[in-house]
Amino acid sequence: MAVDAKAASPWQRHSIDASLVGADGVRLADFNNDGLPDVVTGWEESGRVRLYLHPGHDRVRELWPTVTVGVEKSPEDAVACDMDGDGRLDIVSCHEGNCQRVLVHWNRSDGSSSSLLDPRSWKTEVFAELNGQRWMFAEPMGKINGRQAIAVGSKDRGASITLLVAPQASDATDLSAWTVHRLREAGWIMTLRAVDMNDDGKTDLVFSDRKGSRRGIGWLEQPPQEAASAEWEQQLVGGQQHEVMFIDPKPRRILVSSRNTEWLDLQRDEQENWTMVQRPNPPGVPLGKAIARLGDHGMIMTANTQAAKDVSPTVGLWHSFDGEQWTAISETKQVKFDRIECLDLDNDGDLDVMTSEERQGLGVVWYENPGVGTKP
Repeated sequence: MAVDAKAASPWQRHSIDASLVGADGVRLADFNNDGLPDVVTGWEESGRVRLYLHPGHDRVRELWPTVTVGVEKSPEDAVACDMDGDGRLDIVSCHEGNCQRVLVHWNRSDGSSSSLLDPRSWKTEVFAELNGQRWMFAEPMGKINGRQAIAVGSKDRGASITLLVAPQASDATDLSAWTVHRLREAGWIMTLRAVDMNDDGKTDLVFSDRKGSRRGIGWLEQPPQEAASAEWEQQLVGGQQHEVMFIDPKPRRILVSSRNTEWLDLQRDEQENWTMVQRPNPPGVPLGKAIARLGDHGMIMTANTQAAKDVSPTVGLWHSFDGEQWTAISETKQVKFDRIECLDLDNDGDLDVMTSEERQGLGVVWYENPGVGTKP
């Protein structure tokens, strides 16, 4: 069924930053302890990793204050993580292309907004032992056996999910002292998410693997032993017949976007068995990119319409209350949106949508909810 783009109800778009090319993902954290979500983004084509500080609810529709924390080719992902346990959030970035490195951007600020926005407050170093894989995604795991840990995933030849664990006795800023533990061979890791999947109080690692003989959705169970050396047992959930993309995982339900004209709803029953329901993407959208719950009021999906130029309509952002009927909520363009964050950015009581766009110059953006799903 076709969608009349003129009949769609667009949500107003606000730009956080559109000054560079290739915005590739948004990750949230509060860097200056003001209770507001700040944003970390890698700009793949521009070779920049940037931090954006939330300017306050009264200025949230303006461009956000920003600092470039690192310069390196092909950043595919960037995320906040206190790597050395000093109480300040650092940034870890994953790089593919010909760079193929994982970088740590050390936060040496005094924690104030002005200091965070000073480029001199940031120092970049390389996890040298990880060189040579096309790194795609990083996920902080919190502390494992009292030591800070972060998981990273890569794609193509030699790809893996790898766990990095801070040293116990030496300085965590010495990256050569971190333990590197290869957890799983991979084809193309799209998502890593830290979730306690078996309610044992330990953080497990949910993944989506997009390509190859090992593709699908699954999770790696954190072992009770020393995690830097013990095997993480794999629990495969489903999606092996799909090119799976970004996911929204909960312990008993995982939403999955795919490039196979449909999205997947994976649910676990009381007997711990997983079932999979395949549901169609929005009309004319073969290449889903990301999917996320919009609170208790449905879900949001982004699409890569830039790679499906002969398909109409080409709307790249959609909302659904029931997962069946989709409403276009963004402009009609050949766009390549990325992962999604749903949060109340303007403090009006409903959830807005933050994402990034890589091809048409939209950059890091958020879409203002006009009242869809607002509770009375």
